[in-house]
Amino acid sequence: MSQIPELMAGRALGHGIALAVDHGRGAGSKMYVGGQAASKTAASATLTNTTTETALDTLAIPANSLVAGSTIRVKSMGIAPATNGSDALQVFLSLGPTTTAIASREEVLATTDANVDNDDVWYIDAIIQVRTIGTGGTAVAMVEYQDPDAVGTAKKSIIKASFTLNTTVEQTLGVSAQWSNADAGNQCHSDIFTVDIVNPST
Repeated sequence: MSQIPELMAGRALGHGIALAVDHGRGAGSKMYVGGQAASKTAASATLTNTTTETALDTLAIPANSLVAGSTIRVKSMGIAPATNGSDALQVFLSLGPTTTAIASREEVLATTDANVDNDDVWYIDAIIQVRTIGTGGTAVAMVEYQDPDAVGTAKKSIIKASFTLNTTVEQTLGVSAQWSNADAGNQCHSDIFTVDIVNPST
């Protein structure tokens, strides 16, 4: 019988722990249960006075660390505490080779580029599933999100069809944002960025 409940003292298995669990099939049949790959203890730098897409949060995923069936879970939340007139804010979730410019990485999500008011927020809850690995590796994704808008605005969802993911090179997962107008009155930052990566087998 599994000893996990005793080891966990009755607590739920969650962030920040990685366990190799024997399926009972002998050597080589252990499963990687989970682990938190990224989290933050402070807000990101403020993005202001520019129209250039700029990274707010990033995570480098080492080359050859993903396997077929790996799941990448991303949660992000940010706020625009100050805005100027009818200027718009757009937020992106992307994944691509670290050596590739942000705007050229695979765009998993692009929120609506719409007018924002003071204290509008965005929210992203995404799952990226690796299907195949190698230089021509592939992945799919599903995302639930809120465009930068007032707290409680109805969420949306999208399905990201199969896209190329070269697992043999370091990949950067990132949340970035872009203002429609360069103005010192436009300010936004990220408050939450957590990433869990789970490999189904070792």
